[in-house]
Amino acid sequence: MTDANVVLGFLDPGNFLGGRVALDARAAHDAVERIARQLGTTAIAAAEGISKGVNTNMAEGIRIVSVRRGVDPRRFTLVAFGGAAGLHVTEVARLLEIRRVVIPNVAAVLSAWGMLATDLRYELVRSHVSGVSRMTPATLRQLLQRMETEGRARLGGFSGPIAVRRSLDMRYGEQIFEIGVPIDGVDLDAHDVIEEIVKRFHRRHEELYAYSAPGQEVVIVNARVAVIGKLPELRAESERAATAGPVTSVRRRAYLGEWTEIPVYKLDGLPTGWQVKGAAIFESPTTTVLIRENERASVTTHGWLEVELA
Repeated sequence: MTDANVVLGFLDPGNFLGGRVALDARAAHDAVERIARQLGTTAIAAAEGISKGVNTNMAEGIRIVSVRRGVDPRRFTLVAFGGAAGLHVTEVARLLEIRRVVIPNVAAVLSAWGMLATDLRYELVRSHVSGVSRMTPATLRQLLQRMETEGRARLGGFSGPIAVRRSLDMRYGEQIFEIGVPIDGVDLDAHDVIEEIVKRFHRRHEELYAYSAPGQEVVIVNARVAVIGKLPELRAESERAATAGPVTSVRRRAYLGEWTEIPVYKLDGLPTGWQVKGAAIFESPTTTVLIRENERASVTTHGWLEVELA
């Protein structure tokens, strides 16, 4: 894909990673040319086909986790992450009929940022098929305590606050599926803890399926414990003050159905509120963004790009 983006003129081989790495444009053309010969077409047509194939594949991946689950992606904004996402995100959005795209200025490391902003979490599951009539409070308490101890040990030397979430997968005796029942807040030392958990199961079943069956046997299938090491919140990006300095650009040939000269802007130097209508390219040391004809990009107060599709 990188080879195709070089051939199409979207990437500057001499300015990759802010100029710290030089791409071999000749090797990129040779790689695409080999594919073109196999297909009996030109290198530029092969590069365009590679790009369209990748965009379609990404759009289909989003459909799998949205449309096929009953969610209409047209109601949402598409956020780009990854260093190469900015070259593809508007075309992916167009395939999904999404009208708004956001490209963070930290897009290249957005996954890593998300990892650093996410609590440490270990989830443990133990199968323990048993009718509640045969489960004693001591047995349940010991099972959950062992799981919590194991989860805390997996956090190693973590010294921050730790939260514990407990739940049970339960079902009526004749059912072939179970539902998760949170038991946080239940006093595990109480003599009537089993009865309280059964009441929670009935309530949860009625919430989900509009009925419960208190007369039927209730079965505990799995015990679940999540041990969570709470990390401090990352400081939010501060908003930038609006500036009104001049915006400069250079021009580069890119293939957008035909070869054309389009402006190339330094993404990090654009003032808040600045807008431009595509086609245009934006470059930073970690990412390149392409907007096509009739797409309009504006710079947010955090230095992100917000793109409206026609």
